[in-house]
Amino acid sequence: MAGRPGPSRVEPTGTTGQAGKAGGQAKSSQKIENLMEMVKKLQKAGSLEPRVEVLINRINEVQQVNGEKMRLKELLSKKQETLRILRLHCQEKDSEAQRKQSLLQECKERISALSSQIEEEKCKQRQLRLDFEEQLEDLMGQHKDLWEFHRPEQLAQEIDTLDSSKEQLLKEEKLVEAKLEDVKHRLCSQFGVKGCYDITEGLFLRSKEAAAAVHLFEEETRRAQELLENTAQRHEQLQEKCQQLQQKRQRLKEELEKLGVQVTAQAQSKQEDGASPGEAANPKPFGVSEEKDPELPTEQGLIPS
Repeated sequence: MAGRPGPSRVEPTGTTGQAGKAGGQAKSSQKIENLMEMVKKLQKAGSLEPRVEVLINRINEVQQVNGEKMRLKELLSKKQETLRILRLHCQEKDSEAQRKQSLLQECKERISALSSQIEEEKCKQRQLRLDFEEQLEDLMGQHKDLWEFHRPEQLAQEIDTLDSSKEQLLKEEKLVEAKLEDVKHRLCSQFGVKGCYDITEGLFLRSKEAAAAVHLFEEETRRAQELLENTAQRHEQLQEKCQQLQQKRQRLKEELEKLGVQVTAQAQSKQEDGASPGEAANPKPFGVSEEKDPELPTEQGLIPS
């Protein structure tokens, strides 16, 4: 057991320890051999007895020292192996720490990238919300303008304006026709019928005033026709809306009448259950008031939804 070599995986320090161990064993064996030779010499000399005990003690001491030396060498080899394992563990821990550090850095970079993306998305959402609010305000303004324009009062006023403009154009057309007839009569009275015709055909139609008058008359006629067409179209639209409003009014009136009938039926059922004669006379005025109230919802029905 004392002569067993150490593990083969030790570092160079372990190899030097083995060399020292072999040298120590050689020295101890040499001392033992020297002692044995000394014992043999003493035996030959005849003086062995006084020094036997001293030699035995020295031999025992040498053996104990050799055993302690071997034990210490084994302990040293174990410690060196443990140190090597600990160094390997430290290297593994360092590599693991570096890997975790790199992973942490990557996570931080990803978090920063995601944070920037979130901020960009928030900015986009904010801009979209602002655009939506602007569009909503524009639509609300347009809806308000349309509601103001399509109110019954506004429509009636527009119809009155169109009718008045139509009448004004008709009056102007009649005035122009009257002026033309007056000019024709004057020419006929001065030059006769044939002369009037020739003059009106030759002179008046060739004059700049006649061309301007004809152009003006054609322009006014075209405008009047366009205005009449627009007025007719607007009048048809207004008639359709008036019909729709009347239908809504009729429907609301029917619903209110049904509601009044239901109320009167409930009052009559209460009267039959044991109400007093003074209380039985109340349902009829209530139904009358319900018949008068439909005027209010009809005004609300005129407002376009």
